[in-house]
Amino acid sequence: MADPSTHRWSLRKVASQFLSTWARALGIGFAGLLLLMVAMAFDATTSLRKVELATAALRNESRARDALLDQLRADIFRIATVVRDYLLEVDGARAESQKAELHQLRTHTRETLQVYEAKLPASERDAFNELRSHVDSYWWSLEPALQWDAKLRRSKAGSFLLDVILPFRTEVLQLTRRITALNERDLDAGEERIRAVQSGFRRRVVVISLTALLLGLALATLSIRRVQRLEHEAQLRYEEVEAARREMQSLSSRLVTAQEEERRNLSRELHDEVGQTMSAMLVELGRLETSPDPETRGERLKSVRGLAEASVGMVRNMALLLRPSMLDDLGLVAALRWQAREVTRRSGLKVKMVADEIVEDLPDSHRTCVYRVVQEALHNCTRHARATQVRVVVRRDQQGLSVTVQDDGVGFDPHREKGMGLLGMEERVEQLGGRFSIDSSPGQGAVLSILLPLPDQAQHPTKETP
Repeated sequence: MADPSTHRWSLRKVASQFLSTWARALGIGFAGLLLLMVAMAFDATTSLRKVELATAALRNESRARDALLDQLRADIFRIATVVRDYLLEVDGARAESQKAELHQLRTHTRETLQVYEAKLPASERDAFNELRSHVDSYWWSLEPALQWDAKLRRSKAGSFLLDVILPFRTEVLQLTRRITALNERDLDAGEERIRAVQSGFRRRVVVISLTALLLGLALATLSIRRVQRLEHEAQLRYEEVEAARREMQSLSSRLVTAQEEERRNLSRELHDEVGQTMSAMLVELGRLETSPDPETRGERLKSVRGLAEASVGMVRNMALLLRPSMLDDLGLVAALRWQAREVTRRSGLKVKMVADEIVEDLPDSHRTCVYRVVQEALHNCTRHARATQVRVVVRRDQQGLSVTVQDDGVGFDPHREKGMGLLGMEERVEQLGGRFSIDSSPGQGAVLSILLPLPDQAQHPTKETP
């Protein structure tokens, strides 16, 4: 049977490891929950920032391209107006001024197209190239008209306006509207990308929120179950404390009863044995005083001597039972062997003692504990176990001093049957920091074992004494 104290220590160790593992797992779970919340907050901030930046960039680019197209359309209208005025102008100075303005408009148009090309998305490349080609062709077709004199301008103004200026303006405006439509389509595509980012963000928020919710529910469930388990364990500990308190009260009562019983036994022994022997001695002494026959006196003296020796022997036996002097004078092994012989002499129980020879440097508390445990165990064997043979083994090793008492008696259930003797032995052993165990079952005999801690010392040879 396992040692109860060792079993309790193992349970405490397992419980401590379990609590440590549980606390670590709970800490990891809460840390994971916090990380999920931090990750969700960081992702929300990052995603919203990306959406804001993308929206601002898309809006600014669209506004910039729209402004350039508006500027280009304004330049086209202005070019058509100046060309018309130039063709119809009769004043040479004004015509030169209008020609100079046309050159400025040409330069400004080219710059506008260059700036727009830098902001040009790939989807508008073909339409932009076509627009620039029309603008270049228009300026090439306008070059000869800029060299005309007033008479030639007046004669060709109408046809030039109808054949060149108006078609060019119509084509350029159609191209700018086409580019505007493409620009709006790109804007829609950009907004779609932004909506995709927002949709992805919403999905991540849902996933992280559900994960955090599930983890939080799991942690809450585990925490509630753990609290309930702790409450149950606390209730069990409280019940154990109450049971221990009641047991202590019972033990106190039983201890008082045991003390009274011991005193009663001592009183009875003194009265029945010593008292009767001393009374017999007094009677014999009285007879000796009145006896005139010398031969009778000698017999009376022998009888008185025998009674005195018997009284001395009874007193010595009682003293040895209370505290054997040989435990102090001759040592633990000798006292144990004497105890074994006395048990065999009184009860006929065969006791085999196996003990280390060199165990005499033990502290007095250890020697007393071992002696009392063996004494009580042998007493139980003769009184309760109905055993015929008992084996007592006392050994000393690196772990400490071990004592084993094994009998072939009727056995018992140590969980249900535990008297004052066993409780006293267990208390003695635990006071010295030792371990106490009983392995027994009905009909199987019993094995009592104790282990007392000692400083590390070398092992010694073992001898067996019948």
